[in-house]
Amino acid sequence: MLAVLAETSPELSGLGLAPYLGGLRRDDVGNGWWGMAWVEGGRAVLFGYDVDYSQTRDVHPPLDLLAGGPDWLPWEWLHKVMRHAQTLAYVYWWDGSSWSHTPYPEGLRDGLTYGADAVEDSYYEHTDADRQSEVSGVLARLSSAVAAGAVDRAVLEPVVELLEDDGDVEPALAMATALGATPGSSRPEIAAGQGEPADRRVYLIDPSHAASAIGVAMRAASELERPAPVAGPALERVVEWLRDSGETAVTVARAGNQTGSRSFISASLQWLDERLVELLHAWRDEDDAEQGRWLYARIALTGDQVTVERAYDHAPSWWEGGTVPAHMLDRLREEMHARAPQWRPGWAELLDADLWKTGAPPELCWRPS
Repeated sequence: MLAVLAETSPELSGLGLAPYLGGLRRDDVGNGWWGMAWVEGGRAVLFGYDVDYSQTRDVHPPLDLLAGGPDWLPWEWLHKVMRHAQTLAYVYWWDGSSWSHTPYPEGLRDGLTYGADAVEDSYYEHTDADRQSEVSGVLARLSSAVAAGAVDRAVLEPVVELLEDDGDVEPALAMATALGATPGSSRPEIAAGQGEPADRRVYLIDPSHAASAIGVAMRAASELERPAPVAGPALERVVEWLRDSGETAVTVARAGNQTGSRSFISASLQWLDERLVELLHAWRDEDDAEQGRWLYARIALTGDQVTVERAYDHAPSWWEGGTVPAHMLDRLREEMHARAPQWRPGWAELLDADLWKTGAPPELCWRPS
């Protein structure tokens, strides 16, 4: 109904919906957009994004907006919409009786907005002030006619007649025909899907989503069976620095550039003392490069006892910081390429896949569990 109403006057057309990849789309300039499409079998999908209120775009690991979707969902078409739109924060599906969407983290808003008021409110503003009482009845008849596929001149002429500005039945009638809302016309429909594609990928909005998806794989991985680490003097120097500094523990991860002060980061995501960074490099360099050097390490001092833990192939449970900041993916890729193939964990392949472009496997995205 909104698309037809907006075409009754040039003053309203900018608020209407335009054809979009077989469906319709309305842009709210500066605030976002939303669109919809009918799916064969009397079903539909609704999708969009709100600049201010779509919190779903900031979920890490990324939110899979199609998770739990029914078999009939137009999976490939929706992925095309996501790639074309670049930013999408919600997808709802109508099965003929109710709307559903994938679960979100508790309390999260997706920014759903239909934009209906903008068209109808503008229509009221452009109608004859002395005939406002007739507007509701005219709009109700138009809405019923659209739903029944019975829009014709007799329905549209009263809508145009109430306008103070120049109105025109023809564009509105053409839009109604294109939408299958006139007698004898057919409503455009997207072909229903045949089940979730086995190789489906989740479109990612931001490079940071690629990093957090890889982080999920790193958390789920385990350590390869490898020889015991070299017990060299470098570790003793790190322990000595901790004692001299009055520290009882340090938990670090390999981070950015090769030798700079920001090449390690603490679990609290703070950069480390430059002297400690030098000592950590020396300790880490005692490992064999082809077998791989540790990515995460923890040293704890209890009296004279020293407890040392290293993780070469996964993000351990005791590392509470982020797994892979987006700007450090290149460095991690170099780390894996320096290892012999048999010493690369399975998730290392994801570093070469460029997930931001290809999309992430659904199992690496946020799940209710």
